[in-house]
Amino acid sequence: MTASAVAISRLAAALDVPDERLSFLADRPAADIDTFRRLVTGYFFDSTTDGLGKILAAVRVLPAPVAAKVATHNDSVLMTAHLASVLDIPRAISVARRLRPEFLARAAAFLDLQRSAELIAGLPVDMSLAVSRELAAREDWLTLGSIIEIATEEQLTACLRGLDADALLRAARTVADLATLERAAAVATEPLATQLRDIAAVAVDEA
Repeated sequence: MTASAVAISRLAAALDVPDERLSFLADRPAADIDTFRRLVTGYFFDSTTDGLGKILAAVRVLPAPVAAKVATHNDSVLMTAHLASVLDIPRAISVARRLRPEFLARAAAFLDLQRSAELIAGLPVDMSLAVSRELAAREDWLTLGSIIEIATEEQLTACLRGLDADALLRAARTVADLATLERAAAVATEPLATQLRDIAAVAVDEA
């Protein structure tokens, strides 16, 4: 996928519309599309903060195990994603560590993962791998690709060793940051390392 195509897919996911609805943006720079997506997700999250006031206040002061129960009330991954976007990072990490990987994987699809990089980095390596496996099982390559982009070195290494090559290559094709692909290739073993560099080369040719 070209950088603009990846950016369009991410914007479409944020708006919950098919990629085809946004095909008119295909000639726009990826950076412009990503900037617009961040404005959209920021607006969505900011507009719901007041409505989540009482829940947010509770999550901020309750013991983390209880706060995790509140955050996952009614199994609402969208609400949990909104809470994660407004909680301070240490508190968000403390709560996230107590959630099921399956739940975190579903919530991750609603996060602006670039804005949540510190939160993802704070997850234990085994938990981040479990979330990545859940995303692969759901075939959510776009979210998995985003997580690969912001993963710490330890998380990335665990992901490359813990997921099958087909899942990694599918996710890699949604990664717009070529430096991320090179970083992954440097850690991966052959033939995966060469395959990742080939994906990066194709992205350069299509840019």
